[in-house]
Amino acid sequence: MLRDYDLNLLTVFDAVMTLGSVNRSAEKLNMTSAAVSQNLTRLREQVGEPLFVRQGRGLQPTQHALNMHKHISEGLSAIRFGLEADASFDPATSTREFIIGGQAYFDLVVLPQLLQKISDIAPHITVNLKSYEDDHFTPSQVLSEREADLFLALLPISHPSIITTQITEEALVVVYSKNHPRLGNSLSFEQFFAEKHTALTSRRFGNYLFSSLVDQALPARRIHYQSDSMLNLMATASVTDLLCFTPKRLADMWAEKLGLSIQPLPFDIRAVPTFICWHKAKQQDKGLIWLREQIEAVLC
Repeated sequence: MLRDYDLNLLTVFDAVMTLGSVNRSAEKLNMTSAAVSQNLTRLREQVGEPLFVRQGRGLQPTQHALNMHKHISEGLSAIRFGLEADASFDPATSTREFIIGGQAYFDLVVLPQLLQKISDIAPHITVNLKSYEDDHFTPSQVLSEREADLFLALLPISHPSIITTQITEEALVVVYSKNHPRLGNSLSFEQFFAEKHTALTSRRFGNYLFSSLVDQALPARRIHYQSDSMLNLMATASVTDLLCFTPKRLADMWAEKLGLSIQPLPFDIRAVPTFICWHKAKQQDKGLIWLREQIEAVLC
């Protein structure tokens, strides 16, 4: 029966399954590694099945553990969100703090406009963006672990606990200095590939933003500067003869300030979609429904 299980054991199990490490789980749960191991042993004894096997310096979950975790993680998330649920929400009086997860790009194109939009109608609400640029955290993990209330992504999240919807898409353009020694107010295919380029180094999205959106075979670009910040790439292009391709929304915001010329890319490339994602346990959260509406109004 359910009362025979210690909920704390399931919380430890969920942390180890999610983080893949006893030590990292202990740090997250504010426990010792020995205590985490002891909890796993107790849970194994209760379920009567092995849950993990040693593999090198880490733990590999058994198939039984994988099957268990599918249900336990959703149940724990529902409990957490249920305890935090607020049936009423009034933006005019709420003091709620929202955390949006996503790439740093959204900190540039969403947060300033969002804060400006809600400053009068929700004066006491705080909105922060927490940047996730590497592979250590998956968006589904971030949402399930309540690290963020919403997640903005350039790729859809495929997870049974996560709801994902596309809210907009953004054309890509190329920018370069208005004082470029060889380029004027137009850019040909040959000129594009003859010039040197900047490149985004995000491990999760850098390559996606170019090669995955093009159907035709293209010459290799000559990359001479890389950064994990799109704004850094644009700033560098403004004072060099390097080319930078970027979402049009960001180019429109900064081109005039940086002295950049904006031109369409001289080949066919698909637009970049933006997805907004949230945990299905928060589907009825009135505060998040309101926040999603504000974000969509900013981006659409």
